[in-house]
Amino acid sequence: MIRDFFLWLLMSLVVEPMQAEWSTRLQAAGASPSVVADVTRCTSEAGPALAARAADDPWWGMTTAAGVLIGFRDGVAVVAEATPGCAAAVQAAGPLLAGLRS
Repeated sequence: MIRDFFLWLLMSLVVEPMQAEWSTRLQAAGASPSVVADVTRCTSEAGPALAARAADDPWWGMTTAAGVLIGFRDGVAVVAEATPGCAAAVQAAGPLLAGLRS
Protein backbone atom coordinates (compact mmCIF):
# COMPACT_ATOMS: atom_id res chain seq x y z
CA MET A 1 0.00 0.00 0.00
CA ILE A 2 2.80 2.43 0.83
CA ARG A 3 4.58 1.45 -2.39
CA ASP A 4 1.39 2.21 -4.35
CA PHE A 5 1.14 5.60 -2.67
CA PHE A 6 4.74 6.48 -3.53
CA LEU A 7 4.25 5.27 -7.08
CA TRP A 8 1.17 7.47 -7.46
CA LEU A 9 2.93 10.43 -5.83
CA LEU A 10 6.02 10.20 -8.01
CA MET A 11 4.05 9.50 -11.19
CA SER A 12 1.52 12.29 -10.61
CA LEU A 13 3.80 14.99 -9.29
CA VAL A 14 7.12 14.26 -10.94
CA VAL A 15 7.18 11.75 -13.79
CA GLU A 16 4.03 12.65 -15.76
CA PRO A 17 4.60 16.45 -15.70
CA MET A 18 8.27 15.90 -16.52
CA GLN A 19 7.36 13.56 -19.37
CA ALA A 20 4.90 16.06 -20.85
CA GLU A 21 7.32 18.98 -20.54
CA TRP A 22 10.24 17.04 -22.02
CA SER A 23 8.16 15.76 -24.92
CA THR A 24 6.96 19.28 -25.72
CA ARG A 25 10.45 20.75 -25.50
CA LEU A 26 12.04 17.98 -27.53
CA GLN A 27 9.44 18.32 -30.29
CA ALA A 28 9.82 22.12 -30.29
CA ALA A 29 13.60 21.72 -30.55
CA GLY A 30 13.19 19.49 -33.58
CA ALA A 31 14.27 16.23 -31.98
CA SER A 32 13.65 13.12 -34.03
CA PRO A 33 10.51 11.12 -33.22
CA SER A 34 12.70 8.20 -32.09
CA VAL A 35 14.48 10.39 -29.50
CA VAL A 36 11.12 11.67 -28.21
CA ALA A 37 9.78 8.10 -28.03
CA ASP A 38 12.92 6.84 -26.25
CA VAL A 39 12.81 9.61 -23.66
CA THR A 40 9.08 9.03 -23.12
CA ARG A 41 9.73 5.31 -22.60
CA CYS A 42 12.55 6.06 -20.18
CA THR A 43 10.50 8.42 -18.06
CA SER A 44 7.72 5.83 -17.96
CA GLU A 45 10.18 3.16 -16.83
CA ALA A 46 11.64 5.51 -14.24
CA GLY A 47 8.34 5.73 -12.32
CA PRO A 48 8.31 2.19 -10.92
CA ALA A 49 12.06 2.28 -10.25
CA LEU A 50 11.70 5.58 -8.38
CA ALA A 51 8.69 4.24 -6.45
CA ALA A 52 10.62 1.14 -5.40
CA ARG A 53 13.47 3.25 -4.12
CA ALA A 54 11.06 5.65 -2.39
CA ALA A 55 9.27 2.72 -0.71
CA ASP A 56 12.63 1.49 0.62
CA ASP A 57 13.77 4.99 1.60
CA PRO A 58 10.78 7.34 2.12
CA TRP A 59 13.01 10.27 3.05
CA TRP A 60 14.81 9.98 -0.29
CA GLY A 61 11.46 9.79 -2.08
CA MET A 62 10.07 12.90 -0.43
CA THR A 63 13.22 14.96 -0.84
CA THR A 64 13.69 13.87 -4.45
CA ALA A 65 10.08 14.61 -5.41
CA ALA A 66 10.20 17.98 -3.68
CA GLY A 67 13.63 18.77 -5.14
CA VAL A 68 12.50 18.10 -8.71
CA LEU A 69 9.26 20.03 -8.20
CA ILE A 70 11.02 23.15 -6.94
CA GLY A 71 13.97 22.87 -9.32
CA PHE A 72 16.57 21.93 -6.72
CA ARG A 73 17.19 18.49 -8.27
CA ASP A 74 17.79 17.91 -11.96
CA GLY A 75 14.95 15.76 -13.30
CA VAL A 76 17.12 14.55 -16.18
CA ALA A 77 19.68 13.21 -13.71
CA VAL A 78 16.99 11.57 -11.55
CA VAL A 79 15.60 9.70 -14.57
CA ALA A 80 19.09 8.69 -15.74
CA GLU A 81 19.95 7.38 -12.27
CA ALA A 82 16.68 5.46 -11.97
CA THR A 83 16.92 3.79 -15.38
CA PRO A 84 20.57 3.10 -16.24
CA GLY A 85 19.47 1.32 -19.43
CA CYS A 86 18.19 4.66 -20.69
CA ALA A 87 21.56 6.38 -20.59
CA ALA A 88 21.78 6.54 -24.39
CA ALA A 89 18.36 8.16 -24.76
CA VAL A 90 19.04 10.65 -21.97
CA GLN A 91 22.44 11.44 -23.48
CA ALA A 92 20.92 11.96 -26.94
CA ALA A 93 18.30 14.31 -25.52
CA GLY A 94 20.71 15.97 -23.10
CA PRO A 95 21.67 18.96 -25.26
CA LEU A 96 18.01 19.62 -26.01
CA LEU A 97 17.09 19.42 -22.31
CA ALA A 98 20.07 21.45 -21.07
CA GLY A 99 19.06 23.78 -18.30
CA LEU A 100 15.72 22.07 -17.83
CA ARG A 101 15.20 21.24 -14.16
CA SER A 102 11.83 19.49 -14.24
